[in-house]
Amino acid sequence: MHPEIAQCLRMLARLNYIMGEHAEAMAYQQKAVLMSERVNGIDHPYTITEYTHLALYCFANNQVSTALKLLYRARYLALMVCGENHPEIALLDSNISLILHAVGEYELSLRFLEKALALNICYYGAKSLKVAVSFHLVARTQSCMGDFRSALNNEKETYAIYKQQLGESHEKTRESSDCLRHLTSQAVVLQKKMNEIYTGKSNTALPPIQIQPPSMGSVLDMLNVINGILFVQISQQDIENFKAEIERRQLKDASPALSEEKTDSELAAISETKQLTEQSS
Repeated sequence: MHPEIAQCLRMLARLNYIMGEHAEAMAYQQKAVLMSERVNGIDHPYTITEYTHLALYCFANNQVSTALKLLYRARYLALMVCGENHPEIALLDSNISLILHAVGEYELSLRFLEKALALNICYYGAKSLKVAVSFHLVARTQSCMGDFRSALNNEKETYAIYKQQLGESHEKTRESSDCLRHLTSQAVVLQKKMNEIYTGKSNTALPPIQIQPPSMGSVLDMLNVINGILFVQISQQDIENFKAEIERRQLKDASPALSEEKTDSELAAISETKQLTEQSS
């Protein structure tokens, strides 16, 4: 029982999660939570962090209700420790909003997202990448609610930040551009139908809004992003190149040692020859 052992358990859980072993990650993280509660206290910042990580692994194991309860507990403790005006609250609110989004609670999710967006702007600046992610999450939730105009405005903010920070050719910028086109087309279709109804040209109801329901996989991907978990795809060719580079450096490091050994043997041979010559003379 030691604070550093709790942190080691957290790292083991993170490694298992990255390797796709979600059940093992949750098991290790449960141990980390229990140990941190005992050695640090239930209101310690480390314990709050352990709750947040356990919530992520529970969600990855389809334990959605448990994940939400853990995040609510972590948020309550964080409010007691540091108050509402803290960047940690923004991270917790983003996590809570994503899980609420996954279960279709869009209005409540939007409330948490707007709070997180305001805190991120306050602490990281209006043009930071964290703010861009918050704008995108707000836009995605508003689109699920049918508020395409507001969603379009917020996604424009996301696109502007990505374009300025990452450039037009970056993957994130292109994804935001695609999202803008989709939202624009949905907003145009909806507005045309509403105009027809208002002018009496059509007696039909509004067309069904084409909303793509959130999948657990997409929500989990966004949870990974906001919690700083990035998966780097390495090809077999990259692995081979890495091995070749390691071997080249090992040979390069070994060359001076071989040269020095050779020099020592040459000096020994010269010395031995000199001694034989003296003895013969």
